[in-house]
Amino acid sequence: LPQVGSPQELYDHPLNKFVAGFIGSPSMNFLPVTLEGSGEGAVLKNGDVQIPVAKAFREGITAASGREFIVGVRPEHWDVVPTGTEVATVQARADVVEYLGNEELLHVEVGGQDLVAIVSSERRVRPGDVVTLHVPLDKMHLFDAETELSVRRTAVS
Repeated sequence: LPQVGSPQELYDHPLNKFVAGFIGSPSMNFLPVTLEGSGEGAVLKNGDVQIPVAKAFREGITAASGREFIVGVRPEHWDVVPTGTEVATVQARADVVEYLGNEELLHVEVGGQDLVAIVSSERRVRPGDVVTLHVPLDKMHLFDAETELSVRRTAVS
């Protein structure tokens, strides 16, 4: 399913997993998850990783517990310091750290998936370090695992 729009629109609001992974470099990280619970207590789980369901997705997830989704996070939206109160956190070991001057690309494994995070080189992460990565819930994308279509976001007041 093609999507037509400005680069900013495709980056911010991809219609599906293909478009999300196509736009951006390095490309978006994807983590398969399973929905547990409902309403405010709903979480997306992959092994030890537990991600609260953002308010913007609660209406779009009308499914029962046990349904599978894919969480998408752009590398530049991770950080190793908390970035607010509505965040998801994952802990991982930095397998490879690419120093790029003002930034570092951290290559980590989470839930059996290789993920890339771009963080400030001021964080001074070294290979082998265990880091806690934080991402604002409003920067996360959510895709239906079966159709790979984006879960509709609703306005949050």
